[in-house]
Amino acid sequence: MEFHVRSVADGAVSPVLVDQVAAGELLWLGPACDLGLSLADSAGADLLLVAGGTGLAPLRALVEQAAAAPTGQRVTLVVGSRTLLDLYDAVALDKLASAHRDWLTVVLAFSDDRDVEPAAQGDVLSVALYHYRSGQAIYVCGPPQMIKAARQRLPLTGVAGDRLHLATTFDRALDSAVWMSRQRAASRGPLAVRDDDAEGEGVQGSSGELSCD
Repeated sequence: MEFHVRSVADGAVSPVLVDQVAAGELLWLGPACDLGLSLADSAGADLLLVAGGTGLAPLRALVEQAAAAPTGQRVTLVVGSRTLLDLYDAVALDKLASAHRDWLTVVLAFSDDRDVEPAAQGDVLSVALYHYRSGQAIYVCGPPQMIKAARQRLPLTGVAGDRLHLATTFDRALDSAVWMSRQRAASRGPLAVRDDDAEGEGVQGSSGELSCD
């Protein structure tokens, strides 16, 4: 099992994990959070995977899953970063591209780096749309702002709703806790959860946005 953590300057958790936790220390983890990204939902279509920041980790797992059980799907993985120096997990990307070059294409997108080739300049969604081909299933994982933009922009370009798969994310840790609680309650039966449980305590309805950073 791998944990991918990027330190966010004003974050409540990531600076502690990156800068303070030492090898050998014990960590208490909550239940796994299903991001809602499953290869089964692609129905065998070719894939366009769009990753922002550490949102690459779940999409890299999908590539590895496809490699473990080949189905003939062609995969385009578009990875966004602010600059070349900020590119996340570049070594793993290079290994993936080299190992599966017959069906995997890795594309890089840099939103704020004028030193890279022009074709690699631009925000990750714009670059992804350039590589989009009709019939592909699109999976998007990244920061909340990116997921929100994808939800608004991609359908306007003709991407069918049943072909678009966005990572479940949360703006606030409390929202994610409420969402996971509801998921566990729902799995136990329809009477175990009430919509007004959280709202009665002043918690707004979940926006469905948890940063992958």
